[in-house]
Amino acid sequence: MNIAKFLTSKGFMVLIILGLALSASVQAGKIYKTVNTDGTITYSDQPTPGSVEVDFASNTTTIVQNPNTQTKLLKTIKQKKPVEHSLNVTSPASDGTIRNTTGNVTISASVSPNAPGHYELSLHEQKLRSSSGTFLVKDLPRGTYSYQINFVSTSGKVIASSSVRRFFMHKPSALIKPQNNSN
Repeated sequence: MNIAKFLTSKGFMVLIILGLALSASVQAGKIYKTVNTDGTITYSDQPTPGSVEVDFASNTTTIVQNPNTQTKLLKTIKQKKPVEHSLNVTSPASDGTIRNTTGNVTISASVSPNAPGHYELSLHEQKLRSSSGTFLVKDLPRGTYSYQINFVSTSGKVIASSSVRRFFMHKPSALIKPQNNSN
């Protein structure tokens, strides 16, 4: 079909009328449809004899959003502040000397605030585990020992650690015999 022919045809006129009617419906709110005797359809915002009101609400959806008035306030989500745990080594004293003929030492620690989990002691290339925070290490030869204690949560994450500490194990020598001073 030729464009010039289309512009002069009844179809084009119907489209114009429909467009005007729809634009008027936004303002007026009601549209009327009239079927003419020649079969053409006329839409208007004014009722005419034999016209029927068209209900666009049931089969048409128009959504208009104004970004200025539709701005939603985002709900502020309060994040829980992570609990900071601290680990306190209660014995032996840092750089302390342990005097024990059997080479035994008790190492103790506590975590604050309390949490479910266990303690891990790293001492002289060994790892020991305790649920109470108390470790009894036996038969250490004399010397200097470095250690660190971690508190591990039930999920397996280290949540508190001590600094690397050391102690000195002192045992009397088997070669030195007490002198008997009975002069």
